[in-house]
Amino acid sequence: MNEAIGRPRSILLASDLDARSDRALDRAVQLARAWGARLVVANVVEENAVEAHAMLVRDPPAWYRGSDPVHEAEKLLQADADARGVDVDLRVVRGGRVADRVLEVAREEDCDLIVTGVARQEILGRLMLGSTVDQLARRSPVPVLVVHRRMHGPYQRMVVASDWSESSKFAFRAAAGLFPDAAIGVLHGYDVPMAGLADTGRDALLAAAHEAALAEGQAFIAACEPPGGASRVGLVVERLDPALLLRLYASQFPVDLAVVSSHGRSAVFDVLLGHVAQRLVEESPVDTLIVRDPHARAR
Repeated sequence: MNEAIGRPRSILLASDLDARSDRALDRAVQLARAWGARLVVANVVEENAVEAHAMLVRDPPAWYRGSDPVHEAEKLLQADADARGVDVDLRVVRGGRVADRVLEVAREEDCDLIVTGVARQEILGRLMLGSTVDQLARRSPVPVLVVHRRMHGPYQRMVVASDWSESSKFAFRAAAGLFPDAAIGVLHGYDVPMAGLADTGRDALLAAAHEAALAEGQAFIAACEPPGGASRVGLVVERLDPALLLRLYASQFPVDLAVVSSHGRSAVFDVLLGHVAQRLVEESPVDTLIVRDPHARAR
């Protein structure tokens, strides 16, 4: 994919056919129509499901015409597409690690965006990233859109969680290119080391840190060269954990999309997805676009 991300020509929906996948399908359909993009729907049938089905129907009724999990998946996916009045290209593949096969299909179909849904652990009240979503977020060379909420129309307001890195800058530009009509803001959560140990001058220390973060944020936004100019981009910097900042901000303001870079300034980002980025994705209460730095080494 080119470093300058434009509107996708092909979108891949990774569906596991559960109820929450309907949210991802509805969003993928909306985006495909808005962009005039081709929509590919992929499902991976695990090999043990095929074997289990064969064992189950060893002595079928006389009226049973035969089927298998691959055909069943194709039938269900096609019915979902027909119900929404959209043409899709179906890719139901058998066996292998799900993330590997999804990325393989995305590459073969030349897709510019992967859309997927997630499961939520209601007892804990937070997102539990499944292994497939986690692997896609870590390894996909194209942006991954993780859909949390029901689709009520185009994205209206998005926020970019930034650490001022070049990777965050790329993510900002990518999101602005994908959704040019959405209002955009930048969120930055930071810490002030040793602030809790300061006996005197603590207030001055915190004020200076806040002013420095504001200045860095303003420079970051200007460097991103946003459409319409830097003055049209909101900036929120707080001495707060980045994931908590996103949750609190989204609870108070009409945010419907968060943007996260999967590779950033901190050394921790050099390890797989990175602790901060992973927590942002896990704890985001809204749809989340994960944009991989094209300069990051594939893993």
